Amino acid sequence: MTGIIRHDPLRSLFAFPRWLDDLDVNLQRGLKVHETQKDIILEAVVAGVPSKDVDIDIEDGVVTIKAEAKDEQKTADEYKSSAYSYYYTTALSGGQWDKAEAKVKDGVVTVTIPKTPSSRPRKVTVKTE
Repeated sequence: MTGIIRHDPLRSLFAFPRWLDDLDVNLQRGLKVHETQKDIILEAVVAGVPSKDVDIDIEDGVVTIKAEAKDEQKTADEYKSSAYSYYYTTALSGGQWDKAEAKVKDGVVTVTIPKTPSSRPRKVTVKTE
């Protein structure tokens, strides 16, 4: 006996983000996240924003990067602004949040979060009996 399966066109729309999570794809343009054996590294574009105007907060494994630069030009009565905002959840990655470091170079802020020793990859020796 076969049952009738009801088609829900919105179901695939809501399932799409879960599918991307499995592929570890980041949808925030300008934010690149990668890991080494010892660190979690986030690189975010903050072009035109001086380092004093870049704010980075880490709370409960959520990294928030906000950058905003305002520039007024007196001659043309113009007002220009550059603003960036990134969020990344790394709660399960085993980072030592209190030891995070950040630096800005060439319009890119790099946040380096060391991994805890227990979350670092390790080799397990297989013994024969």
